[in-house]
Amino acid sequence: MKKDGRYRFTLQFGSDSEEQIRVGEFLESLGNRKSAVMVDVLNEYLLSHPELQEAHCKIEVKVASGYNQDKMEQIIRKIVEERIAKMQLAEIQAEASQDGIPETMEDDIAQMLDNLDLFQ
Repeated sequence: MKKDGRYRFTLQFGSDSEEQIRVGEFLESLGNRKSAVMVDVLNEYLLSHPELQEAHCKIEVKVASGYNQDKMEQIIRKIVEERIAKMQLAEIQAEASQDGIPETMEDDIAQMLDNLDLFQ
């Protein structure tokens, strides 16, 4: 709203995502210099997107949640891989903790050694 030759706006947004928190904290740190930064940033954006200033331009605002499907899949995949690795490590440790070589393996080795006599 323009009043007394000055533009006045109120800007409010939540803190539901990392992006909102980052921007909110940055704006808080600016103190009374928010207006100058907003004018500079929006002018840069408008120069990069001149179509936004055309009268027939329709602006669509999309609000994205803090998590998207790709991020969720990465998180789940990481958790599953960690669990599988722990299970495999537990199996290896269990096998290593068994005392000696199993009897069937000893029998197999003895039979192989006996069969070597045939090749002499």
